[in-house]
Amino acid sequence: MEKEFRPPAVPLITIDPYFSIWSFGDKLYETPTRHWSGVQNAMSGFLKIDRKWLKFMGMLETDSRQYATESEVIPQISVTVRPTVTTYFFENEAVSLKIEFISPLLMEDLYLLSRPVSYINYEITAKDSIEHEMEIYFDIGAECCVKDISDFVEIFYLDNSVCCGKGKRDLLKQCGDMLPIEWGWLYLVSPDAERMILSGSQKRELLENRNYELLEGIVRIADGFPVLAMRKKYGKTDFVSDFLCVAYDDIASIEYFGKKLKAYWTENGDTFPEILNKAVYEYPCIYKRCQNFDSYFEKRASKYGKKYCDIVSLCYRQVIAAHKLVKSDRLLFLSKECGSNGSIGTIDVLYPSIPMFLVFGPELARAMLDPVFDYVENHGWNFDFAPHDLGRYPFANGEITGYDPKTRQTDSTKQFPVEECGNMLICTAALCKRLKNFKYAEEHAETLEKWAEYLIKDGLDPAKQLCTDDFTGELAHNCNLSAKAILGIASWGYMLEKSGKNGKRYTDYARKYAEIWVDRAVQNNRSLLAFDKKNTWSLKYNLVWDSYFGWNLFPFEFKKNEIDFYKTQMKEYGVPLDCRNSYTKTDWQMWTACLIDEPEYRQNIIEKIWNFACETPVRVPFTDFYDTKIPLQMMHFQNRTVQGGLFFPMLMEDE
Repeated sequence: MEKEFRPPAVPLITIDPYFSIWSFGDKLYETPTRHWSGVQNAMSGFLKIDRKWLKFMGMLETDSRQYATESEVIPQISVTVRPTVTTYFFENEAVSLKIEFISPLLMEDLYLLSRPVSYINYEITAKDSIEHEMEIYFDIGAECCVKDISDFVEIFYLDNSVCCGKGKRDLLKQCGDMLPIEWGWLYLVSPDAERMILSGSQKRELLENRNYELLEGIVRIADGFPVLAMRKKYGKTDFVSDFLCVAYDDIASIEYFGKKLKAYWTENGDTFPEILNKAVYEYPCIYKRCQNFDSYFEKRASKYGKKYCDIVSLCYRQVIAAHKLVKSDRLLFLSKECGSNGSIGTIDVLYPSIPMFLVFGPELARAMLDPVFDYVENHGWNFDFAPHDLGRYPFANGEITGYDPKTRQTDSTKQFPVEECGNMLICTAALCKRLKNFKYAEEHAETLEKWAEYLIKDGLDPAKQLCTDDFTGELAHNCNLSAKAILGIASWGYMLEKSGKNGKRYTDYARKYAEIWVDRAVQNNRSLLAFDKKNTWSLKYNLVWDSYFGWNLFPFEFKKNEIDFYKTQMKEYGVPLDCRNSYTKTDWQMWTACLIDEPEYRQNIIEKIWNFACETPVRVPFTDFYDTKIPLQMMHFQNRTVQGGLFFPMLMEDE
């Protein structure tokens, strides 16, 4: 019997880089739930059947009192991760319990996608056909609103919800990588339930039918770890179906060149109480839409096997929720570079991410590119090459990686000039191709041409510099980077020709450079890591775009030889990135699997990535960077949007 998929971490609430809560264990009730960074964002849930409380989620007490006795659980039977819904099943001799965590990240509806509301649906069914006294309890910790548990939050009781947070205090004050939010308001919405705000110890009193006290006013997180809670009694019945909502009003989301921008959902003019009412009213329709999308998604993904479907289903919410959708004079879909340095709008993070958005949401792909063009054309970037990023999340005020905006000088050792020029040219061409419209390229022709000219001058044999795999350090004469430059030049020629202009200069350069590249880079039927490093090799993932566009700049026979060589380097959990180390990247491996139509190699790559996800002992949101010999995460790469690169087989299928 084939083993079931075991995600390294399970997505529960996935809205944006701040409102993102996961289960880091096999069983939902084994550990506290956490923010993607690992910081505790505790939720807990209990089911009462005939006067007996059974735990199904989290911990009864999540503060430092480890001696506290935990409640008896209702055993977990299974967990399934679909693109927008995570489903848990629990069961004992009397009842079965289904819990669904739903984040409606539907790219066809940007208003809904940006609305910071997730749902928890539950169904309780009597197995023995006997009516039972049923009651449900759920809570979420006020710690979700702060960076430091020594901080204070204000709490409120509202018409259909309970709320806590810091409001505008410390609004858009901090930036960085593995950080939770420290402003705004957290809501628990359950209109027909008893709603309360309790300390951790009072929660135990409630569940044990002793007197308990409600909190009010301003409270310190460390003083009892307060929670927003709901309790609902259903009386004697053999079936219950109900839901609740958790939501987060961040008030302002992104600082964009000095302007504090709100989330995109505010464009409708709704207040936060109004969107909560809409979220409750629209739930039956939203639930059905999510189920329909998930079925459509799985039908498409399953063409490459169940294991591929498992992988990309796990990635879908992670990829979207590493972004924030806002609007200034244009739609902006800004990523956070999770787990590495926290940069915002990083171009070489956008580049591997974009396949998923080209497949399911081209409008969002454009909103990923637009901030870069806006920065370069309107906000003072004055170099011939593209920038690396727009700042550090949530501040998109201009690049911080080696660039001083006051002097407008840059540290060349920290720049990615060939990398980012190639990325922007290729991604723009891919978007235009997907849209079957090249007006976007025409709008940015001057900028794109400047980058293409830079690659003609400096791209064929790159000087010592960083590429997107910056964890490998600087490298001169990088063959993979050179290939990207060639494809970037070809991209501009392609866009010109599709716009009815003369792109021959660029297509000629691309073909000429590709011939030189093959002559210099290929040794013993495989390509080198760098032109001057004999007897080396690396994954030439950038060449996938040559196959995608059908340019055939690089001969089919060469690509086939590359795949044949990669097969010889296959380790327990995949093919290493290059000859220097045993680590690899999920996205780059999958891209090599699309160089040619080689089902056996593609399925082997899928199998290796699936096995890594199931077997890694490092329980964090799905990492893209790991060792191929032992299933260990490298560095702190987790919850990263670059897993959108795993959708390249589906993108190729669209052509």
